[in-house]
Amino acid sequence: MAREGRALTAVDLFCGAGGLSLGLKRAGFKVVVAVEIDKELAKTYKANHRHTHLLVRDVSGLTGRDILRASKSRRIDMVVGCPPCQGFSSLTAKWKAEDPRNRLVLEMARIIEELEPRAVMMENVPGLATRGKGLLAEFVARLASRGYIVNCRILQLADYGVPQTRRRLVLLAGKGFAIAFPRQTHSREGSHTKRLKPWRTLADAIRGMAEPVQLSKAKRTKGPRGFDWHVVSDLASVSLERLQALGPGSGRTDLPRALRPKCHAKSNEGFENVYGRLSWHQPAPTITAGFTAPAMGRFGHPTQLRTISVREAALIQTFPRRYRLDTQFLGKACALVGNALPPRFAEAVSLSCASALRAERNDAL
Repeated sequence: MAREGRALTAVDLFCGAGGLSLGLKRAGFKVVVAVEIDKELAKTYKANHRHTHLLVRDVSGLTGRDILRASKSRRIDMVVGCPPCQGFSSLTAKWKAEDPRNRLVLEMARIIEELEPRAVMMENVPGLATRGKGLLAEFVARLASRGYIVNCRILQLADYGVPQTRRRLVLLAGKGFAIAFPRQTHSREGSHTKRLKPWRTLADAIRGMAEPVQLSKAKRTKGPRGFDWHVVSDLASVSLERLQALGPGSGRTDLPRALRPKCHAKSNEGFENVYGRLSWHQPAPTITAGFTAPAMGRFGHPTQLRTISVREAALIQTFPRRYRLDTQFLGKACALVGNALPPRFAEAVSLSCASALRAERNDAL
């Protein structure tokens, strides 16, 4: 039986940059083990979470016994994870059902079965409930067969103080008890009667930032880390022309036809936000790993001829200003930031999980 004062323990699978671990720690959890397959991404996790035992391994080859041995704990309170979700994302242009990464959802289920934690949290793209509905149904069924009460919902992260419109599927499960979703704290316009604040905007996240350094200059001098990754890509002249032609908050359909990409020159079909600019007065759109490329989304700075920098994207994702990005490679830095669960949202969900776990513990005493 758990002692009243024992710290809640968690294992973070697919930990990446550590946004979920940061939220867990802020909510009072001790993250005893984290798992990340990519050695370069793992360097950033280790730089910011030095007291967590990091396993740089493929989850598919990992057992519950391996995790318990690394954790030095007899019991894990919660297993959390954000399995790679590109195969289910609506932003993936060429989705393939046979993508082997899709099966990692079930590897997470296997780890849960082997560890039997008291609670589970999984985050993923909404497409897991549509394109991946078979895998999600199997995941839920396997947990339910072990006595977990599973709740699953698609949440808008802007409703929890994240300055971007980012919808995510969140699954919460307690072994023999339910876990409530966190209370919404924000709404689009705010509500005095419901005690909701207006959505946080781009200005709330990055206004006042100094001008960033271009990647080419950073490489010639002290490297991107030397500039705290307040670094932007060097843009082609046509990308600069497109940004010059657009105002804050506008997108591809606002471009003069002469400046539109050939594939969009005669039609407004497809993603409208590409080649667009952000607005100071609205939340950013979903930050993806492509935020330094105008062709990948509406990531143009509202007033300057550039995209947002890596550091600015991290701030929009609600990472602390001094959170270290321990890589010299732009692609890896963008993956670390764009694929992360925003710590502010992770904290809100983790607090709900901690409350349910403590209430269940007290009932068992």
